Amino acid sequence: MAPPARSRRARRFLLHAVRVAVFATVLMQMHLQASRRAARRANESLAPVALSQLQVFYPEAASSGELFTEGGVAVFDDAHRQLGYCLQTSPDSDRLIGFSGPTNVLIALDDNDRIRGLGILASQDTKEHVQQVIDDGQLLQAFNGLTRQEALGKTDVDAVTGATLTSLAIYESVLHCLGRKAPSLRFPDPPTLREVQSLFPQAIAIEQDASAVPPWKVYGRNGEELGSFVRTSPAADHLIGYQGPTETLIGFGTDGRVTAIALRHSYDNRPYVTYVREDSYFLNSFEGLTLAELAELDLQAAEVEGVSGATMTSLAVAKGVVLAAGDLIRSERQPIRERQIRWSLRDLGTAAMILAGCILGFTSLRSVRWLRVGFQWLLVGYLGLVNGDMISQAMIAGWAQHGIPWRTAGGLLLLTLVAFLVPLTTRRNIYCTHLCPHGAAQKLLRNRLGWRLRISPAVLRLLKMFPGLLLAWCVAVVLLTLPMSLVDFEPFDAWVFYVAGWATITVAVVGLVASLFVPMAYCRFGCPTGALLGFLRFHSRSDRWSTRDWVAVGLLLLGFGWGMFDVRLLI
Repeated sequence: MAPPARSRRARRFLLHAVRVAVFATVLMQMHLQASRRAARRANESLAPVALSQLQVFYPEAASSGELFTEGGVAVFDDAHRQLGYCLQTSPDSDRLIGFSGPTNVLIALDDNDRIRGLGILASQDTKEHVQQVIDDGQLLQAFNGLTRQEALGKTDVDAVTGATLTSLAIYESVLHCLGRKAPSLRFPDPPTLREVQSLFPQAIAIEQDASAVPPWKVYGRNGEELGSFVRTSPAADHLIGYQGPTETLIGFGTDGRVTAIALRHSYDNRPYVTYVREDSYFLNSFEGLTLAELAELDLQAAEVEGVSGATMTSLAVAKGVVLAAGDLIRSERQPIRERQIRWSLRDLGTAAMILAGCILGFTSLRSVRWLRVGFQWLLVGYLGLVNGDMISQAMIAGWAQHGIPWRTAGGLLLLTLVAFLVPLTTRRNIYCTHLCPHGAAQKLLRNRLGWRLRISPAVLRLLKMFPGLLLAWCVAVVLLTLPMSLVDFEPFDAWVFYVAGWATITVAVVGLVASLFVPMAYCRFGCPTGALLGFLRFHSRSDRWSTRDWVAVGLLLLGFGWGMFDVRLLI
């Protein structure tokens, strides 16, 4: 006897919820696994940059020095003269995702804080997209010759055609890295307690708080806060007195006003530096000013005069004090912000195609042949060949592992939301039927030869199993971190043909040729993404527990088992 309709409906909703939970848990396993790998990398020192990689930007490089606190490394010639320093965007910028993962970029700067060039050290993004950025070259050269501050204000960097998301993520990771406080090449040593005691004689401890303004705090014997201080380095490192720059410490009392300044290290003429250190009138010129007042100080209007016999040295010190205060104020008022979601014309075009596809898919307009066929040609030409916006296993796995690039991929994100939410909540798979350019191309090729290949029922059953098996294999590759590229398993990257590798191009061509003989051949017998959307689709048979459900649970258990093993490796 058939079960009551209400009971069957309840079972359908329950099993549907179980499938969604299994899918979400597998994605979470992928994310946790990637997080563990990131933690393992963070616990290790950054891989040293090979000398050959440094010599691309510093031809005379002979050695590199110790790491700075922000991950930079100094570069020296064979006479141990410092040529500059380089930074790596990882791991701080690893949350900036391209198409399917982050990219570690080397930023080479000279000793005047100007960028010599960018180089890609490693990437977890799609290899074809990264190679396109390398081959194009314009993005990696776009910052050459700019200072860090000039680079931070640069907004005219164009995305690389065919690798839009990857190039935008690289661009943002470079800006994020450059936005961190620059190390001082001339004054790399942090201030000592003894030096600070020239500002605060009762000081027994100092502490740096990068989030505070000023960033250095000074404490007394009973733990009370005596005040704070600012270094003029690296903001004023380029100011030359008589023959070199000088670093100065600026002390502030608990009321936020300057109490004293003290010269620290200097490359200037030693007698001139001594004259400035011993001139109390000059050193007291800034007393009582707040940080904001100091930043806006007009030295000439304030009648801040140079020290007799050391005019150039003292005026460079005074300018450095004002410059450092202004730099600190600007960093407080205009922190480096991550860009909000970026809706380009490309994204708006994708959104318009999604809207049109949903209207066709949910209304009777889909029965109007000329409208349906015209939209299929538009899918192929615009969404496929121009935008290249398609959902793939590589994209899904990359987003699950590293995060969603919502700031740079608004159109693709909207397409993905529609593709998954519609089958989860309705009986329709709107993406496969009305939004996939590869599916539209197969529909346009249907019956072009006028006859079909006959497939026996036994062979047909085997072929129908292949998309599910391929989907299971893709999941296993990610969970087990096998050295395989998911891009090669599907044809979607081939639509950006000048970026795609031969494997994905072969899959695309074979699938399209097969659709001449068997209608929708790739969609029916080869698409793991279609199999995933079919697994999540809510339909009349959702109340039946099938073989694919057991396979999904098996993959879930595989993820748990491998995760436990991975955690033990981390420990």
